[in-house]
Amino acid sequence: MARWATFIQRHQDPTANWLTVDAGNYVDRAGAKGGCSSKCQFLVTSYEDLKYDVLNIARQEVSMGYETLVALRDTTKGTEYVSANLLDIKSNKLLFKPYVMKDYGNMQIGIMGLLRDADFPATTSLVDTTVMRVTNTKEAVAKYLPGLLKKADAVVLLCELPSDDIDSLVKTYPELDVIISTGALRSGETMTVVGKTRVFGTGSSGYNGHYAMLEFNPSWRDSIAVADFKDPLADSYEQTGQWAERLATFEGKNGQVIPSQQGISTTPATPGSGTSLTPSTKAADPHAGHSHG
Repeated sequence: MARWATFIQRHQDPTANWLTVDAGNYVDRAGAKGGCSSKCQFLVTSYEDLKYDVLNIARQEVSMGYETLVALRDTTKGTEYVSANLLDIKSNKLLFKPYVMKDYGNMQIGIMGLLRDADFPATTSLVDTTVMRVTNTKEAVAKYLPGLLKKADAVVLLCELPSDDIDSLVKTYPELDVIISTGALRSGETMTVVGKTRVFGTGSSGYNGHYAMLEFNPSWRDSIAVADFKDPLADSYEQTGQWAERLATFEGKNGQVIPSQQGISTTPATPGSGTSLTPSTKAADPHAGHSHG
């Protein structure tokens, strides 16, 4: 977390409009009883202090359970959560907003969150189906994305989808500008272009930061300018100060060490004409098959 905080501070352009997001799996995988562990609490609090704008709900967040998700939604006021297909069975409504809009004056940016229903088969223990349900992914996209595309100058999708699902999605909705997936993609951590959509994967190492310049210009309508860079979060990011002290305090209380963070930062090529985007990825969970983002 200390390295990731330093990464953000180094690359953020104070003259730009910043949007900081996370594609999901930012908490550790919950045990059989669910809940938010001390590591989960540390990360959620840290993300709020780092002024993250939008966090997607992915598998590891769902595994925390209904009550924890409701508490997360209702008590973390500085950050918005999105999920277009996680249904609250009690109310028959979505547990979180399907998307949020960010107003940057001359630009409207839409950020949508999505779960993959195939990751939650009927026999799964990840979700208590008496209180919540992951609805069909394609149906959720068909319900919410067309309207969002009409409202926004640019749309960012946060998800946990494999490459084949992303290819199919972009074929149906080529207007998508950016997809950030915490799932394992064929491209790994390399930014790829599917149609006209920029696709970012979080990779599997958990020790790299990605810095990309994205300029969204409404007059271009269907295109964006992109330059992508990779920055290892090595010893050069070992900084003293507030975040290093907070991490040391947490490790001392819990007798554990949290792996380094990774992320993607993007800055508009022309400050003021677009929006900076920071899709980030988190520490690699030793119990997971990939790093998170």
